[in-house]
Amino acid sequence: MTESTRLPSSLATCVENVLGPLDCARDASHALDNSQVWRLTGLAGGHYVKVAPNPILNARETCAYRVAVPHLGHGNAPVLRDSSAELLALILTAVEGEPSKEEESPARRRVAHRQAGQLLRRFHDAMIGPLVQPEAVRVVENTVARLDKHPAEAGDHLPAAEADTLRHLVSTLSGCGPQLAGRRHGDFWEHNLLSSGNRCALIDFERSEPGPLVTEKPPPDCHPYKAAIFRMLTHGPSYRAPNWPTGGAR
Repeated sequence: MTESTRLPSSLATCVENVLGPLDCARDASHALDNSQVWRLTGLAGGHYVKVAPNPILNARETCAYRVAVPHLGHGNAPVLRDSSAELLALILTAVEGEPSKEEESPARRRVAHRQAGQLLRRFHDAMIGPLVQPEAVRVVENTVARLDKHPAEAGDHLPAAEADTLRHLVSTLSGCGPQLAGRRHGDFWEHNLLSSGNRCALIDFERSEPGPLVTEKPPPDCHPYKAAIFRMLTHGPSYRAPNWPTGGAR
């Protein structure tokens, strides 16, 4: 690497121990103050190294890559090559595609959303049922406990009548019975859905954690996809939406 593209020394040592000598490291961070991501090229091919803002996010993403991401299939998500809890770093393979929100073709965008639905379902199924139910219960309890926090922060942006409706709905959560629980992606929006024309890949799992699956948000503009997700959540883990193909993304 040239001096202008050199990684921090400790991170460079960690990466080169896994990938070998690097040709180039290019800053690929998001437009956030705490984002640290580099695109790497070398004899091992294209990779990324990502440094988490804090240990919690690093632990969540590491767990997701080890437990759930392998269920998505080859090419449908980055592969974890190695990680460092000390450096809060993940070394990941690169996957093809651009954020699906940049796709101009409505037809290709719908295909990407359908494939994203399949991948999200596989991700949820990787850890579901009794093992994660306690975490889902805690999420509901924490939501109820913080009932007044978010309306207060919203201030004048949230009319009083809507705040009252929100409080009423949240207060009924404890009486709804056990929620279908699993490992959530946690940031399931179009900027984390990469489309390459005929396939979709999921990225960025740092907000992944067990919880009620009904809280997972699908792309806001994809109504059939949203309805299919809702039916799956309300009918339980054995449900398959009729318009989801059994093949598709692998």
